[in-house]
Parts: sequence; structure tokens; C-alpha cells
Amino acid sequence: MKILLGGIPLGCDNIGDEAIIACVVSMLKESIPGVELTVATADPGTAELLGVDVVKPFGFAGCPVDGFAEAVRRHDAYVWCGATGLSDYPQAALDLLETAQNAGIPSFVWGVGMDDELNPVFFKVRGKRRALLRCIGLAGAYERHLRARLVRRISTILPRCKGVWLRDPQSAAMLASMGFPGAGVAADTAILLPRPHSHDSTIPQSRNSSLPRPRTLGLCISTQRQVADLDGVKGMIDTVRASGAEVLGIPMNPKTDRALLEKLGVACIEGTTPEAVAEAAAKCDVVLSSRLHLLILAANVGVPVMGIARGSKLANWLSNFGRTVEGDVYSCDWARVARHVLAALADRGDWDAVCGKAYAGLRARLEKARAEFVSGLEACSGK
Repeated sequence: MKILLGGIPLGCDNIGDEAIIACVVSMLKESIPGVELTVATADPGTAELLGVDVVKPFGFAGCPVDGFAEAVRRHDAYVWCGATGLSDYPQAALDLLETAQNAGIPSFVWGVGMDDELNPVFFKVRGKRRALLRCIGLAGAYERHLRARLVRRISTILPRCKGVWLRDPQSAAMLASMGFPGAGVAADTAILLPRPHSHDSTIPQSRNSSLPRPRTLGLCISTQRQVADLDGVKGMIDTVRASGAEVLGIPMNPKTDRALLEKLGVACIEGTTPEAVAEAAAKCDVVLSSRLHLLILAANVGVPVMGIARGSKLANWLSNFGRTVEGDVYSCDWARVARHVLAALADRGDWDAVCGKAYAGLRARLEKARAEFVSGLEACSGK
């Protein structure tokens, strides 16, 4: 059986996206003996790294959808897998699904999430057009038109898929409000990333309370929807260091996030793979991030996590642990965040029990959805 995986901007310096695709590839290889996988990515090194074929990242990284129909016809199924694509870049991924469907290739959506805010790059009026439409009182109407057009496409294209599973119930509810109430609920496939050897177990590991000082905060501040108060972030970092703790930068974009963290005076890890991120997170006592997948990879190894929201996806993830975000990128009390970080560095509280229970539920949810997904794919073999 041949499956084409795509629908997210792979090979574009987002370690979270690379974690997703690595785990989807591993899951499908384990679930479907002899499966042949192709990944749409801008990084040709993915072929050797994951043991797959690769094609261009159709719809992303400046690569048009032209030629996708020919590529997808060489496969038995097409899967749009992972990330927050239904709200971040839905038009490109929906174009790909529609093209596959029109070519007669069964299509699936796997593990995709939704923010409660559509990507302002595509769904907010900007620049001269905004100034003009605001002058005539039509900016709001135009933005509602953009959303309505997306709703129409969702309600037309997704029902033609052979299966749709989102990564959390909040995303499924959001999608239902936009015209597709039939999505199943899985979990983010990145929870399957293999753990560093010292943390290898069936549930997230507890950390040794006798670890040597100083304690360490792992930190990532994203350049996407960047934090408004960078001086506040710097003050938080200074407060943590003044307590005797260290701050370790774990950039999830090895270019842009690294540059920002270094500007804030934070030394960063050198590794640029999901495995390197997991290993670095495992050496921290607390991780604070505005990037979702750093929180996931840290929680995978049992490290307490704290989030700065840029949309609802971090809040959705933290709700699995009964936690809430510390604030958002637009408005955040960084002195309060510093106090919470110091408290977490001093005392893990009930994190280990909460984390173990949360992961048991996430894995059960993912396994149920995986069985349904694989059954649907196997039904397409040879078509």
C-alpha cells in the first residue's frame, strides 16, 4: 500500500512539525506491514532520516499545488496529518484534499488541530486594503466573508474524506461550529516520540528529587505572534537567574526562535531535531514555552510544563493536566510568571501523578483513533 503524507509545511524549520511527521511515519509502519510512505517536504534529507520517499511540499514553501494531482495518483491514499492547519493555513491543505478527491484518491485528515482564532495573515484585513475598508465601514464585513468562505469549503470538502480525526476535543468542537460535526478525536501523534534512554518507560517518568543544583528552566519564546513585552520576558529571566537557577533556550524554530532567545541573553541547545529537544527538555526541571510542541515533548519525558498562549492550542494541551496558561503573547504579567516558575522549580507538587493519568487517557484516545484510521487506510489498498 502506498500513502502520501502532507498538508503541513514540512522541512521549513519547525521542529514540532517534524516531530509529528516522524511519529506518523513510525505509527503507520508499525500498523501496516509493507506500507510505502511518501512525505511532501522541503527537506530532501527526510527520505533517509525516516526511510520514506519524498516529493515537493505542494502548497507550501513557495511550491504551488500544480503537479500534486499527478503525484497523488501514484498512491492509494492521501493523508493531511497534524499541526494546527485547520486554522493556521486551511486553504492550502483544503486545496490538496480537494485535488486528491477529484483525482479519485481516498483522502484522510489525521491529528490536525484548530485554534479558536483563525490565522490573521489570511483572515484579517491588513495594510492599505484594511485602511480603505475601514474608511467605508466594511473591514468587519470582509473578514466575515473570508470566514464564511472557509466554512463553505470545510462543509464541502471534509465530508468527502474517508476519515477525519482531530487532536483534541476542543478542535473537534471548533470544527463542528464551522460546518463539520463528524470529526473523531485522537491525540497529538508527537506523544509517541521515543524518549531518551534514561527516561524510557510506558508512562512519563518522575524526575529524581536529588538532582544536583542548580535547577533549570527550559525556555522557548516563539517569533510567531511574538510576545509583545520582551522587556517583561527579560525581567522574568533575570529573576529566575537571581534565584540561582539556570535558563536553557530550547528553540523550536532553530533559526528565528534561536535568534530571539539569544537576543534575550539565553544560551540555546545546538540540536535541531525532535530527539534533541526531548533530550534537552529531560534535563530541565520546568519548561516554559509559547510553542505547543515543546510542551508536548517536555511532558513526554515527565517534565512540568507552563505555557504562554498564542491562540487556544496551548490551553487545550494544558487542560489535559488540569493546568491553564500563564498569560498570552499580547498581555502577560511576567513578574507573576517568574513567581510561578520559581515555585515550580522548588516543588513539583502533584505533577507526576497528574501527568501519568493524563498520558494514560491521551494514549487510550490515540490508540482507539489509530485503529479506526488504519482500518480506513487498509480498505483503500490497491485502489
